[in-house]
Parts: sequence; structure tokens; C-alpha cells
Amino acid sequence: MPLTIALLMHSCLQICEVLRNIFSALNDYEDITLDVRKQPRPVDGVDVRRQTLACLARTCRTFSELALDVLWAHIDTLSPVVQSLPRHVWSRHRHNRSLKIDRCVLIVHWRGIEKYLVRIRALGKLGGSAMGDISQELAHTLCSHPWPFLLPRLEKLFWSDSSHESTHLLSNLLSPTLTELHLHAMGNLFMLSVLSNLGVTCPLMKSFSTTGSDSAASIPVSQAVVCGWHHLKTLSTEAVDWRALSHLSTLPSLTNLQLSFLSQNMVSKYIQTTFSNPLRHLTIRAQSVELCIPFLEATWIPARRVSIFLGNVPRSSNNETFLLLLGSRVTAQQVQAFSLDLTCDSLLTISEIMPLCLFCALEELILPSHSANLTINDQGLVRAVKSWPKLKKLRLGDEATWVTPARPQITLDGFASLLFHCPDLRILGIGMDATSYSVVTPEVPGGGVTNTKITTLSVGASLIENPLAVAAFLSSVLPNLKNILYTKFEVVPHQTERRHEKWARAATYLRDVHMIKKQERVRLAID
Repeated sequence: MPLTIALLMHSCLQICEVLRNIFSALNDYEDITLDVRKQPRPVDGVDVRRQTLACLARTCRTFSELALDVLWAHIDTLSPVVQSLPRHVWSRHRHNRSLKIDRCVLIVHWRGIEKYLVRIRALGKLGGSAMGDISQELAHTLCSHPWPFLLPRLEKLFWSDSSHESTHLLSNLLSPTLTELHLHAMGNLFMLSVLSNLGVTCPLMKSFSTTGSDSAASIPVSQAVVCGWHHLKTLSTEAVDWRALSHLSTLPSLTNLQLSFLSQNMVSKYIQTTFSNPLRHLTIRAQSVELCIPFLEATWIPARRVSIFLGNVPRSSNNETFLLLLGSRVTAQQVQAFSLDLTCDSLLTISEIMPLCLFCALEELILPSHSANLTINDQGLVRAVKSWPKLKKLRLGDEATWVTPARPQITLDGFASLLFHCPDLRILGIGMDATSYSVVTPEVPGGGVTNTKITTLSVGASLIENPLAVAAFLSSVLPNLKNILYTKFEVVPHQTERRHEKWARAATYLRDVHMIKKQERVRLAID
């Protein structure tokens, strides 16, 4: 920068740390994570934030290097890499507008974009394709780069493409600096061969995920790969064998583990394994209870948070056995959060979930709520919640549609008992039958029980008859309640439309009752 111009620039703008903070504020990402911090607002199809960073990089030499660092630190796709090549080398297809190669990429072209490639530290984003709009032919061209790795400083990668060319490109992106890899793609023989050396190629791996929604879209990882990682913090994959599990049990850095038992073919024999350090979060996915029982029978794996996702589970004695076994293996007395999500054609009774009473330190509990298959009455609810005095968050049937013949069996009396036995509740969602309160009476609702911590209540498609009576009840037991969340999407209009209207009226009445009470307090203060 010429001296005359430098003298005109404020001295604080010549400090690298200040400039880096300013430029980072324009970035769409928090550091270089794969999650978008702020949704960019394109103007005329242009990302204004990235356009501003590009302008800053061209402003002066003081800005250039730091602005380029931020601009290229995280790219969603490889399209910017292609577009940084000379314009005569590439073009767009006339019909699908995808990028294609027109001429041979020479060594001088590669050297020209090297300054950008060494700056890329994260590639891809959740829910998107890192390939972007580049053609398969162009993907093959990118593999002809003159270096050992296309992106030598890459740390984080999200990949969801499965073709032979894209898998070849993936192999050129797996550098020793990689610490986070999310691989959500269909497996093929070439990809399996690429991943077979991942433990050696990427020894610094800290977060790895290959979990798909079904067995066809899930990529197994060998025990040799897992045993090559000694800094792993998060692992999400198919069920691993006993050798890999034994290695994972010794890692002091491991905090999050998600294992998927997707088919009978993946069930293997396990030896007795005890994890030396408690996990922050354990997640188990299985198509049936039987698939993961062999794993639990041989593994002691204490965790603070436990999430269970099961497929279509018929009524079976294995359900209760599974929960009892789970409680003993994860050290139920230390679990602070538990989530159970399952698809079940039959109704679940209180006796089938009573093993959850072993989790006496629970602060957060989420039970099946997407389908109306949880049949718990007031007595069963009280019997269960007595074991969870520290509960702060509870979701229980508030997302169910509750259409005939299914209906919630928890009434407002049971609701009051819940508040009495769990005084620390702050977040509550519950499906209930509020039709029993059909008239407003002078009696104090709920026997005088109150909870001042809950400000929002989710009731879903709960039954209701008299909105005013329900509003009066809720304003008494939840004096700080401000919002009632109810189901607005009408799956079966002729059954839920009236409930929707009545809960909307109850929410209006609640605000009116609070205003009346506020006015009364003011009047009493004046008197």
C-alpha cells in the first residue's frame, strides 16, 4: 500500500485481529462449522455477504490476505474452485447450466488457484451436495491436480455424492488434516475401498458420521478404521464389532456415540466391554428391539443423555426387558436426559414404560408423541413422575393427533399432580383430556398447586370443551403462563377443527384472565 494511502487509514484498521473480527462478522458461518449461523439473504441471486468479502479482498493489500482467508475458509460446494480457473477453461451447459470443462487444465492454471485452495478449511453443508453444479467430467478433471491433496488444509467435510467420479474426487479430499467427516451417501465398492484406509489417511479424526436412514443408504466402517482414531469425540455409524467397541471404550475424548442396528445381518457377537468414561450422549437406532439387545447385554456404557429410536415395535415382553436392560447398562441413576421415539401399532401401557422409573436423576424426558399410542391415565402418571422429582422438561403426547378411537387419558387433575411432584418443570408438552373442566367454579383449581417457571405450554390436539374453564384452571396453576401451543395443522378437520378453535379461544381467555388479575393487584395496592 502506498504511504500516502496508509496515512489516510485509521491505525486500528491496520491491526490484523481487528480486521479478522470485522471480516468474520460478514461470514455466514460460526468459525468453520458445517452449520449455517445466519441464513444469507441473496439480492438478485447474489450472496451479499460473500460479495462484500470479495470486494474487501480487492480493496487494498492490508485487507486482501485476511479477507481471502475468511472468504475461502468455508465453501458450500466446489463450484467456486472451478470458477476461479481461467474463464476459457470452463463454461456452463446450455440446458442444465452445470459447469463443464472446455480445455485442458494446465499446471500454470493450477498454480494460479493454489492460493485459494490452501485457504479452504471446510467444504459442504448439512443438507447440500459438495459437488454443487459441476459435471462428472469436471469432477474427474479436478482429480488431475498436481498435489498430493486437492485441499491440503481441509478440516471439515460433508459429502453426499455416490457416483464413481465423485467418490474418486472424495479420495483426493481426504487429507491428514481432516478432523470432521459427514458421509451421507449410498455405499459402493469403490467407496468402501476408499474408506478402508481412513484410519491411516486421517489420523486426527474427531467427528465421523455415516449413518443413513436405512440399511441400503448406510456405509459400514471397518474396525481397522475406528481403531486408527485416538482423538475421536463423536461417532455416528452402523453398529461396530467388538474390537472397535473395545477401542472406543478406552478413548477419554469420546463424548457422543450413535450406533445404528438396521438389519439382522449387522448383529454380531460382543464380548464384555465397559466404557471407562461416561458419554455425554448415547444414541441407539434400531429397526427392532431384538437387534440391539445383544449389544446391551455385553456393554456397560454410562451416559448423561440417552436417545432411543426404534422402528415398528409390536407389543412384546421384550419392550420391558429392553428398557430394564438399558437402565442397568447406561447407569440409569446418572442419566439426566432420556428420549424414546418409536413407531408402534399397539398401545403402550404404563407398565411397559415403568422401567424408566429407574432413571431417578432425569431432568429431561421425551416419550412417544407422534402417534396416539401412549395410554397413561392420571394414576399411572403420578406413579411414574414420583420417580422424577428433578424433571425440568417433559414431552408426553403433545404431538399426537388424538383422533377417534384414541384419546388421551390424562386429565387436568393429573396435570395438577404432575406439577406437584415435579416442581422444577420449565418446559412442558402434554396430550390431555381437558373436557372434565366444563364450568368455572369458585374452588381453587388443582388444590392450590402452582408452578411459576412454566411460561409456554404445548397441548397439541388435546381434547377441550369449555375454553374459559380451562383458561381459568391454567391461570391458577401456571400463573406465569403466557403462551399455549396447539396443533394448527388439521390432519382430520372434522375431529380437530373445533379443538383448534377452542384452544385458540382458551389462549385469548388466558391473556384476559392475567390482565384482570393484574388490574386487581394494582387496585389492592392502591387501597
